[in-house]
Amino acid sequence: MAQATPWFPPPGAAIARLRESLADPGIHRYSPDPGLPEVLEAVADDFRRRRSIDLDPRAELHLTCGASQAFLGALLASTSPGDQVAVIEPYYFDHVFAIRFSGLEAVGVPMIESDGAWRLPAAALERILSEVAAVVVVDPGNPTGAVVPDDEMARLVQAAEACGTFLIIDETYERFRFTGDGRHPWAGARPPGVLTVGSFSKSLGIPGWRLGYLFGDGEMLAQALKVQDSVAICAPVPAQRLLAAALGETGWIEERGEGIRRRRDLCRAALLGGPGDLEWRQADGAFFTLAAYPGGMASEEAAVHVLEEYGIGTLPGSAFGPAGEGHLRVSFGCLQESELREAMDALSRVRIPPRDPGPARCAP
Repeated sequence: MAQATPWFPPPGAAIARLRESLADPGIHRYSPDPGLPEVLEAVADDFRRRRSIDLDPRAELHLTCGASQAFLGALLASTSPGDQVAVIEPYYFDHVFAIRFSGLEAVGVPMIESDGAWRLPAAALERILSEVAAVVVVDPGNPTGAVVPDDEMARLVQAAEACGTFLIIDETYERFRFTGDGRHPWAGARPPGVLTVGSFSKSLGIPGWRLGYLFGDGEMLAQALKVQDSVAICAPVPAQRLLAAALGETGWIEERGEGIRRRRDLCRAALLGGPGDLEWRQADGAFFTLAAYPGGMASEEAAVHVLEEYGIGTLPGSAFGPAGEGHLRVSFGCLQESELREAMDALSRVRIPPRDPGPARCAP
């Protein structure tokens, strides 16, 4: 339960259509840097129909090699070397890696942990908006599974815009959001400082195909395209063709979303109703909970203990910044049907021993 990879493969009908297209010589060549025009149009139509987001696919949308490459393009387009970028802790560690190797400084802003949930540190973010070039928000959260309420996201967008600060929203898990209407800032007003990255890896079961997206203001995306051209040129063309075929499989995607919700509910029941030490933290989206535990053992040690004693792989909370210490990220989205009962039974029984203080020392 450590890796954030879906248990399901892509829809069979889409694979069949892709197989038929492999004889087309064009599938083995570069596409235009932003993506195949017909696929960009299909993605824009999906956003318009499903999310009320009106995009110009010729200027405001790029297909990328996964959300990670989309994030790098958004980051380099919106910052200059030496700038500070705010990340909300517990953060997604690949974001921090990209910030640091880009000659930028990551500034952590800890989330508020209360009443069994993780909450956006809105007041703390607003205090530093004038000091940072950009703020990164992952919604739904990785590693927390927390969802930013629509009204809080709207206030953050307005505050960032007033300060001239860019807002980079990572919505990799937007198809697996179980609360609110998920209303995006672009569903209505078009704030130029908002850049959104996302992925088709999880919703279509294609993490190995490396396909994501970036959308935002056309002038900003023109700068991000320079990054894309020098890093990847274009997203994989076979993956783009698969995407065009899979977008029509709305019922199939919704069924997988319900599968994620069911796994989330089973995980919650295991942690709330079992005799173990792991404490459920509310997850309103994505594949995870960032569960707390008592006793003070370092999370890296706790992850090893849980693996060795219970056969469950988790990620230590410390991997996601200081605010994650004392927690383990548990991913329920990767479990096959045959694994669910055994995994949840083991999870419910996990005990974390208290921290070993080491040998006692005599006073001098």
